[in-house]
Amino acid sequence: MLMVEKVLALKSTDIFKEVPEQDLVDIAMIMEEMELDEDALIFNKGDIGDSLYIIHQGSVRIHDGAHVFATLHSSEMFGELSLLDAEPRSADVTTAEECLLLCLKQEPFMEVMIQNSHVLKGILATLCRRLRDEDKKAAAAARRQSEA
Repeated sequence: MLMVEKVLALKSTDIFKEVPEQDLVDIAMIMEEMELDEDALIFNKGDIGDSLYIIHQGSVRIHDGAHVFATLHSSEMFGELSLLDAEPRSADVTTAEECLLLCLKQEPFMEVMIQNSHVLKGILATLCRRLRDEDKKAAAAARRQSEA
């Protein structure tokens, strides 16, 4: 995969869309490519997280056993919390079809992030947005439950 393709893949994500291209080149240089067949397990719930994944081609299922929480497709990412902490994974992830993933490991990414505030701001903004979304979902669920 060409460096420009990796940079474009990074640029297509919420976390990295505001990061200057030269900084994305630094990140792209430390990313690994993973080619996986359909139904390949990427990680299990409970595994210690250490990587973010960007789906370049294909799709993946986020699930707990047979219960599927979401199906993610090209240009979407998962595992971003693992860039900041090494906590257990909250779900299983399996390929829904053949995939080409870009994997960004925590340790080399931390080195880039320490040197680049744009990257740190992008991650914090994405995490804040996700927390707000979850708060809205929890509030709506509480309202529905109190109305029942």
